[in-house]
Amino acid sequence: MKSARRTIETLELFAETHRSASVSEVAAYLDAPMSSTSVLLAGLARLGYLEQDPVDRRYRPTLRVMLLGAWLQDRLFGESSLLRLAEGLRTTTGMTVLIGVQRGASVQYILTLRRSVSEGGGHMRAGMLRPMTRAAVGKALLFGMTDQEVGRILRRANAEEKDASNRIPTSRFLTNLRAERAAGWAESSGAVRPGLSVIAVPLPLLAGQPPLAIGLGGEQPDIEAGKNILVNALKKACKTLAQESATAAHAPTGGVGEQRAQRHRQPNKTGC
Repeated sequence: MKSARRTIETLELFAETHRSASVSEVAAYLDAPMSSTSVLLAGLARLGYLEQDPVDRRYRPTLRVMLLGAWLQDRLFGESSLLRLAEGLRTTTGMTVLIGVQRGASVQYILTLRRSVSEGGGHMRAGMLRPMTRAAVGKALLFGMTDQEVGRILRRANAEEKDASNRIPTSRFLTNLRAERAAGWAESSGAVRPGLSVIAVPLPLLAGQPPLAIGLGGEQPDIEAGKNILVNALKKACKTLAQESATAAHAPTGGVGEQRAQRHRQPNKTGC
């Protein structure tokens, strides 16, 4: 299980940084020994998921990694890409982009694009779990639930809280959640990590996927100063995604990806 987790976390490192990495950088990211990290990277290279530069000895992912999920991207978005949309948000807002899914009474970040390659950001790594009732991305996921469902999640979250000061009364939480739901966005305002804040909205429902939410995070003063711009950017991105996924869902013969696959299956006139 540890090897599987480290393999996935290694690939997530490249997704976050968009650059090659040395053995020591990967080891630091994984908090793992250099020796076992070197063996892991060499094994992924032998399988064709990574390649090592012969000059600087740094590793980078190959196209095989991209192709693992290409069928899912085509099915959901056709020519569009949720990753490209998230990257666009990072570029235009300068904030860290987070996409999360519910895991019990927690939200798990399944994608994080940090606001800069040099930023630390260990508190916002893909795979991390945060209390659903305190994290903005988690609260955005609660927008589509009934008060009864929210109450059950809150009770479980309160029971799992080790710090009594983080336990939230049901009536107060529901009142605040209703206000955020009416506004269409949620905010953490340092509730998860002091000095940092995230603004989040629920993503449009996507075929075959659990509910997802997307957020923009950074230092609390920066979030406060640009709040209206960030909210509008998130809502615009969600509108674009809803339109593109709807177009892909109604495309003939199974969508753009299937059309491409059919073209590839047809022999050309030269017989190649």
